[in-house]
Amino acid sequence: MQRSVTVVVGMHRSGTSLCANVLQRLGIDMASDPGASPSNARGHWERPQINDLNDRVFLRFGRGWDSATHHLGLPAGWLSDPAVCRVKADIVSFLQPRIAACTAIGFKDPRTARLMPLWRAAFDALGVTPRFVFCIRDPAQVSRSLGARDLMEREQAEYRWALYNIEAIDGIGADPVCIVAYESWFTEPVATLERLAGFVGRNASLNILPEILDPELRHDGVSEARAASRRLHEEVLRCLPLGRFDGALHTHVAAMRDFAQLVQPMLVAAEVLRVSVTDQARVIGDLQRLVSRMRAVAA
Repeated sequence: MQRSVTVVVGMHRSGTSLCANVLQRLGIDMASDPGASPSNARGHWERPQINDLNDRVFLRFGRGWDSATHHLGLPAGWLSDPAVCRVKADIVSFLQPRIAACTAIGFKDPRTARLMPLWRAAFDALGVTPRFVFCIRDPAQVSRSLGARDLMEREQAEYRWALYNIEAIDGIGADPVCIVAYESWFTEPVATLERLAGFVGRNASLNILPEILDPELRHDGVSEARAASRRLHEEVLRCLPLGRFDGALHTHVAAMRDFAQLVQPMLVAAEVLRVSVTDQARVIGDLQRLVSRMRAVAA
């Protein structure tokens, strides 16, 4: 019988940590340590090794999370790059003994959403079936949260939200998926817990909800997201009871992906210009400091 791995995917600040915490309480080995931080007091529930593996791919192509280039697509043929092939081998080496030693294992890292082809290849090499839990949250709320945590501009945060979600939906394809809307943890927590528990083959323990859910984590408000993001959010929620992403959603995602690829050259040109201006500003600053020192010496 083929083994499975529970994979929590979704954009940052979309409830992936909350979902991973719930899965850990349900008996899925998601992480060895909660990994609490000032931005997430209840823990991120991530495996640092997997974070590092994903980061290696992004850094290989200058696409680190903290970089303005993170929203750029990976270059054509990135999956066959020697450095990425080494990451795939390291993924297999890391997961293989853990899968063999554990009857129910999983992991969560939002960046996985943008590297689905790599993870698909690793799962095939491991001979395991991924069991996807897809977390989604109102794009306006995600933008607000990223602005508070990372001082990110709303427009950039919303664009990243769209990229993460369309690439995750593409990567999941027609596979069964448990869609977990962040807001549902507060509007219908019992039903959400039972649906998630049933998907991973566990009994729902309702007593864990008060320990995990914090009402202060909910931020209501009128959505300020653009129409395209709102439409994608609505289309995903429409698929929630289906347990899969249907053809209509994939058609919508394909259109969004094509548009994102269309604007990539402009985004690259803008980034080149930004770097050039930054470099020129640094050179001008160095010259100004040199002139100041020379004037001081002359005086």
